[in-house]
Amino acid sequence: MQFLANTTSPYVRIARISMIEKGLDIEPTIVDPWADDARLRAANAATRVPTLVLDDGTPLAESMMIVNWLEATRPAPAHESLFGPAKDMPGVLSRSGIALGVIDAAVHTIIIRKVTAPVLFDDTPVGLRRRRTMAEGMARLEAIAAVQPMAADGIPRLDAICAVTAIDYLNFRFTDAPWLPAMPALNALSQRLRARPSIGKTMPFVAA
Repeated sequence: MQFLANTTSPYVRIARISMIEKGLDIEPTIVDPWADDARLRAANAATRVPTLVLDDGTPLAESMMIVNWLEATRPAPAHESLFGPAKDMPGVLSRSGIALGVIDAAVHTIIIRKVTAPVLFDDTPVGLRRRRTMAEGMARLEAIAAVQPMAADGIPRLDAICAVTAIDYLNFRFTDAPWLPAMPALNALSQRLRARPSIGKTMPFVAA
């Protein structure tokens, strides 16, 4: 298999954490989506990461498609479910959805900043709405995490994976942004899970 990725995408990180947790630790093939990398374009017409190319050549694009494939091909009890027990699945998916909304807003903001000046976008109605999505989404996750710890048994399921990915990405891209709420419970969750290989080895960084 081939895992086409970059070193900063939170979508890549969600997929890679999920793969590692399912016992599938593939060394990423680093590509540059902005450079129209031929390897990525051949596998994914949208030239987006992550893209997982299976042994038979079938390409799987989008992190949630990869998560669903993992659940179907590496099911419990042999591998921990990324969704948890059936009774917990609605809550896991609900919390994951909040985190993904934050991630979408953050990534779209960074992408638009890349093609225009930040000052031209951040204070527009759309930019302010994206900022509000990040702030309110993280405030809701923080309130949940403060009373209902995610990964309390030490096993990160999809909600913890997405929440940790969201807060680490915000800390990476929006360091000390004054409009973000205090997030001690989520930061503690990230620090606690960082000893787990799937979390620790996938931290975002800018490649040299």
